[in-house]
Amino acid sequence: MNSVRFGFLQEPAEFTWSAGQVQPLADHTRIVKKILAHPQAYGGWLYPPLGPVMRDFKERKEVPQVRKEFTLPATHALLLNGSAHTDECVDFFITLFGMLTGRRLQRDGWQHFYKAPLGRKLCDFDPFDHQIVEAMERATQFWLRNPDQNTRKLAFGALHWHLFAQLYEHEFERFNAQYMALDACWKLAQQTWQGFPTNNIPHAKRAETLCTQLGVPAPSWVIAQPGETSCALVTRRNALVHEAMYGDHPIGFVPSEDHGSMELGLVRLVARILLSLLGMDNSYTRSECTTRQIFNFDF
Repeated sequence: MNSVRFGFLQEPAEFTWSAGQVQPLADHTRIVKKILAHPQAYGGWLYPPLGPVMRDFKERKEVPQVRKEFTLPATHALLLNGSAHTDECVDFFITLFGMLTGRRLQRDGWQHFYKAPLGRKLCDFDPFDHQIVEAMERATQFWLRNPDQNTRKLAFGALHWHLFAQLYEHEFERFNAQYMALDACWKLAQQTWQGFPTNNIPHAKRAETLCTQLGVPAPSWVIAQPGETSCALVTRRNALVHEAMYGDHPIGFVPSEDHGSMELGLVRLVARILLSLLGMDNSYTRSECTTRQIFNFDF
């Protein structure tokens, strides 16, 4: 098997499924202790270090320190069977494994630009090990059913951006980026979901249609009210993209009136839709996305 190092995952997780294995590195314990003791590690996150800006030789003052991109050390190795070992496949499974463990996992040497989760921070479910294995099996079947390179790129891109989007600092940034992941799910559904409508669905109906087709409970804000042509989700998105308004106010001036509940709900809705598209029809994907509880992941 070919091996690719990735991280950061503090648990010494070890999984085997039909396409490969995940194994902790030999010095996993030492690496984890070092990172958890890092001065920038706090509350389950590793925050970006500070570094000097480019020096201006006309200035006499000390060079200011600003937030810099950073890397996390690898803690695990992904070993894929020979037929499955391609760069696209490696990136897909590392990113999916990250989603299943609530992290943004990536190859050794890849950079982080915002705070990085050290624990389960980026999902609202908590699967047992055997459920993670089942999820990886179902994702493998999705991968094999869809050999088209553009479809595979779309699947990886949706996973990657769903996780990355949660790390932005401002609510309007997270909302906008997560909506992009939702649009990627729409395109992915059109390409992979049997019987999915491909024509004559207005943009305002996309989220509701995804929920209906995939069996995901639809929150009220994706459903247009009687006599209206748009739902609350799309109304907010259109105002943000086309009018530089968020929550009925100029961007950045006033928090949304729902105190971020739609943005958080959108994160959780995208997770349910995305996992459904990858073949995971279970207790989580059929749960409501508008609560703040942690769900089981029973198949």
